[in-house]
Amino acid sequence: MKSNLLRHLLLLLVITSFVFSCNKDDEPAPTGVVRGIVTDGSSSQALSGVRVVLFDANTNQATGDIATTDVDGSYSFTIAGGSYYINLTKQGYTNVPVKGVSALPFTITNGSELDNPVQMFTNGETNIGWISGKLTSADAAIGGSLVVATSGTNGYSTISDSEGNYVIYNIPSATYNVKAWKAGVNSPEANAVVTADTETAEVNLAVSATTGSTVSGTVTFLATGNIEVDVALTHPITEEAIPGLSSTTSSSAYTLENAPDGEFLARASYANDGIVMDPDWIVKNGEPFVTVSGGNTTRDFSVTGAVSLVSPTNDASSTDPVASGSTPTFTWVEYPSTSDYVIEVSDANGNVIWGGFNSDWSVKNITIPSSENNIVFNSDGNATEMLMSGKIYRWRIYASKNSSQSPTGWELISVSEDQRGLIIIE
Repeated sequence: MKSNLLRHLLLLLVITSFVFSCNKDDEPAPTGVVRGIVTDGSSSQALSGVRVVLFDANTNQATGDIATTDVDGSYSFTIAGGSYYINLTKQGYTNVPVKGVSALPFTITNGSELDNPVQMFTNGETNIGWISGKLTSADAAIGGSLVVATSGTNGYSTISDSEGNYVIYNIPSATYNVKAWKAGVNSPEANAVVTADTETAEVNLAVSATTGSTVSGTVTFLATGNIEVDVALTHPITEEAIPGLSSTTSSSAYTLENAPDGEFLARASYANDGIVMDPDWIVKNGEPFVTVSGGNTTRDFSVTGAVSLVSPTNDASSTDPVASGSTPTFTWVEYPSTSDYVIEVSDANGNVIWGGFNSDWSVKNITIPSSENNIVFNSDGNATEMLMSGKIYRWRIYASKNSSQSPTGWELISVSEDQRGLIIIE
């Protein structure tokens, strides 16, 4: 009797342990939620049909999660805890973030919910259409790839979803070359003819795998303390990070693996960390382009401390532009050892409309004495266009120092950060 009872107890213990083990294995992985409402920045009306792409902020890799806002303008992602950012596109609206600006990340904690509302602004463009298609490799879908349509110096982009589908919005009527970009992937080009208010569909790309090519180098710190900084390969026209081709330095060195063939624009310290690429290095050596062709490539950088912007500017923790009047007064913090400053104001497509330099960086289009740290927009009357209501712009400040060693008699010693100075005109 006791023996039978013991056997039954042991059997019950085994069954209970098995059930507990199965239930434990079946438990869902811990997750958190990010959700938000996307609205028109001018009318505050909810925007439906916005394509929202989720990225892993540590790798610049799309997670494969893509949402489309509903009639209430809402989107949500249920994801494992970590650091992420989102990219938003909609026909007739300026992309979020705007061209040349990286999205700022947010952190999700397992078991928590994060409210992340976003504003979008109409782009005021006419005569625009859109391109759609699919990426495949040996009949398998290729998700999380940057897809770029280029025509001359103009480029427009999107990210493919987990099934390889993509849509590129807001493309002016013209003929384009379409190509995909991602670590470990080589892509052919396809032609697409875009007409106004029309979808150019089935622009499909059959891509192939590539491995082995690396880009590596070291970062030298000038007039600032050493920190670990971000390094990325970006598209040379849209200036967006290529998925999978970004990293953080370790002891001032970095390596980016499985780079596809092509030409890239390399960037160091794109994040708002008080560090910027040394502008004088760019003036003397040109933009840091990198060409990859089935082998290993080296690209070193020099970085320095940034000029700090005061007003009007987005906060360092946000890429949402701040409201501004049409003739703002730009203010910044004085930078040590400066002889004078140069201001540069660009539209959302990266076109300089006031200040800056000539094409070979030999002439300053506007000079501000070092004794001043503010200037009113178009105070010299040389802006190529006025700031327009509802449009997004970015301004930056360069610090210049007189130098007898330079052919121009001066050299640039710093600049403000790429992800500051975003404004929206009221």
